[in-house]
Amino acid sequence: MTLRTTRIVLLTVFALATSVAGFAQCGIANQIYCQPWDGGSNLFASQNDTNGLGNFATTYDNFKFTQTWDVESFHWVGGYFNPPNQGPITAWTLTFYNDNGGIPGNPIATGTFAGNGAETFIANVNGFPIYSYSLTFGSFDMAAGTYWASVVPDLGFPPQWGWASGTGGDGAAYQCFFGACGPVAFDMAFAIDGTPVSVTPEPGTLIMLGTGILGLAGTLRRKINL
Repeated sequence: MTLRTTRIVLLTVFALATSVAGFAQCGIANQIYCQPWDGGSNLFASQNDTNGLGNFATTYDNFKFTQTWDVESFHWVGGYFNPPNQGPITAWTLTFYNDNGGIPGNPIATGTFAGNGAETFIANVNGFPIYSYSLTFGSFDMAAGTYWASVVPDLGFPPQWGWASGTGGDGAAYQCFFGACGPVAFDMAFAIDGTPVSVTPEPGTLIMLGTGILGLAGTLRRKINL
């Protein structure tokens, strides 16, 4: 079976906007950034293959803050292809990056979280099962600026997992597949929750751990709650 960089099936879907669960719609309390799922079946490969290939694919998307926020949770939409069957995700790696001239830069926070990220079925779109996911973690401050995020599941191939396309961003993302990296002309579907803060965090590095956040700069406020 052949690995695919992305599985794109364009489909006009109606009546899903009022029936999808969780973050797939924006406007939930405490959301500080949101690119809702577009209702389609565009899936962009992002995966750490536990059957031997390792982290062969990572998809990234950017976002912008206009003020300092205390970041508390991350939500996203994705699905399975090649074949389109639900797989046993055992962990997720969530990473935030600085912006480096329009591509992902250095990581500023990263963590690996056991489990399937509260995987919740949304819909079967053109034969592809689509799910919502969520991670809550010890909060940390992010100043105004442009950042990137990636989500990578630990999942044995086959199947492949892909981040679902969204709307409301700048229409650009980024993907690395077996070391070949390049732009993607889509938004990804994700949202970030948090609360405003009145101070700017000091420069430094924040490292998220599977059991909490170790804050080397900024403020540690609470333990992880998966």
